[in-house]
Amino acid sequence: MSRQHRSVWFKIVSIILVGFGLLYVFFGLKMLPVHRHLVQWESALYGAIMTGWAVTLLLVGKVAFKRNDKELKQALLAGLVVWLALEAAASAWFGIWFNVGVDVAVAVLFAVPLLRR
Repeated sequence: MSRQHRSVWFKIVSIILVGFGLLYVFFGLKMLPVHRHLVQWESALYGAIMTGWAVTLLLVGKVAFKRNDKELKQALLAGLVVWLALEAAASAWFGIWFNVGVDVAVAVLFAVPLLRR
């Protein structure tokens, strides 16, 4: 498989994942057949996703700063902004205001090193 094919494959899987993420944001997990275990399962999923995302940030961030790669830093910042903006909007929608503050704080903490030249 060529590099171009692998790149297209990665993009397609990423886009599908973005679609499912947005589906869950706007329609929730109640559409899945797990009603009696939903809260525990949601917590476990959220924790697993956050852990995986944090490991990705850690490893990709290490490469971005080692190479001083402006484009890679911008990509990391874009992913962080999308995540935190959607999470803050959902938190505000449901009246979980403390989490809006947490999202703003996390955005600032990540943005400072990513935006510095």
